[in-house]
Amino acid sequence: MNMPRGKIRPSRTVALALIGVLAGVTYFLVIVGLMALLHAQKGTALALSLIIVPFVSAIVAAVVLPAERTWAWFRVMTAKHLFAHRYDYRAEWLRFTDTLGRPGEEPAPLEVRVVKAIADIVDSPGGLLLLPDGGEMLAKAGWNWEVAPLGSTARLANFLAKGRIVELDALRNDDVDPEEAGAIPEWILGVPNTWAIVPLIHIDRLAGAVLLERPLIGRTLDWEDFDLLRVAGRQVASYLAEAQGQEALSEAQRFDEFNRRFAFIMHDIKNLVSQLSLLARNAERHADNPAFRVDMIATLNSSTARMNDLLARLSQHNKARPDEPRAFRIAAIVASVAASKRAVHPVVVAGDTGSFAIADPARLEAALAHIVQNAIEASPATEPVTLTIMPEIHETKIEIADRGCGMTADFLHGQLFRPFSSTKDAGFGIGAYEARALIVAMGGRLTVRSEPGHGSIFTIVLRSATEWSAECAA
Repeated sequence: MNMPRGKIRPSRTVALALIGVLAGVTYFLVIVGLMALLHAQKGTALALSLIIVPFVSAIVAAVVLPAERTWAWFRVMTAKHLFAHRYDYRAEWLRFTDTLGRPGEEPAPLEVRVVKAIADIVDSPGGLLLLPDGGEMLAKAGWNWEVAPLGSTARLANFLAKGRIVELDALRNDDVDPEEAGAIPEWILGVPNTWAIVPLIHIDRLAGAVLLERPLIGRTLDWEDFDLLRVAGRQVASYLAEAQGQEALSEAQRFDEFNRRFAFIMHDIKNLVSQLSLLARNAERHADNPAFRVDMIATLNSSTARMNDLLARLSQHNKARPDEPRAFRIAAIVASVAASKRAVHPVVVAGDTGSFAIADPARLEAALAHIVQNAIEASPATEPVTLTIMPEIHETKIEIADRGCGMTADFLHGQLFRPFSSTKDAGFGIGAYEARALIVAMGGRLTVRSEPGHGSIFTIVLRSATEWSAECAA
């Protein structure tokens, strides 16, 4: 950077330090000169003064110079009389952004940092953040300020929405228009140290306001104060708006998770109702058949277990996580699902019943039950659904085949695994979606082949126990 020759422009910090050093040296020279003058005189009183003067001077220097009020007065006077502008805008903005964005090892809440960032600009020792809530302005957080109970602030919210910074001392001196005077609550004016109210405007909307305490050296606000506070207010308003947006998004995500859980539960309830309704109709025709009664008991036991699982999932305190995938004989799961459905529809199990796979048994059973139920609903009453276990070198497959109406290629590739898409009039359209989600979560995959009029074949592909054992050994 090029600087004109002969011009040295020290920073404001250096200038203040030099002025402070000059003042200290001047004070020291005055004391030395006074002592020299006293030393030239004679007499006991003057001799005593030679002892008292240095002692008193040292006490004054030790007490007055480090005092915060002294330095506050010093900064105000130098800014007022020695500099073209009251603020070193670069230093103020760096401090402001550090306060907001770099909270330190033990960060204060954002609301507290907002108050401090605004208060530091005008050397205010404390402040209170007010946030709009239902037409009122409610105390949210304070910095070096105890949050006090508030009275009505509806008119204050309407007034601050205009973006005007309020000087409370001018209000106390009746040097304002009646609209402003009527908008400020008595509890604010009743606190002697309240000094100013800075509105926080975000996209022409009131995001909050900061009530500032009077600085140690009282003064009136000038145009520089108003400009800087207005810009800083807009900046912190954007921080608050972002935080509020994140909170709203988090709340929406919690509602979305609740709705997702409820949709899955409603789908399971629909399947249970459908299964029990079909069981009741079949019982009217086959109740005397001992084999049917055995299948009916198995179906009722399975339905009871699923309803208990639904009750557990409805609980707000249900934090159950899926089990880690493990090796187990999948024939038991396949047989259990088939037995629970036989009372309502023919289900055939085929293939290698000794195969092992890597999965979470509970999740696999839920996914398989969804697919089998969909196959049953798509099939004619006399056409069985076939479950075939097919072991391979690295994978184990469970094939679910039906002879139903089948699906078009467009539906298969575009809508089958999309939530709330269904070819059935009473379908929820989330059974296949949930089944695939459960299978993928276990490290497997779900494939489908289908043609209209020729039925569908769903294939659950899981890692084989042999492949998993080799990975663990490695």
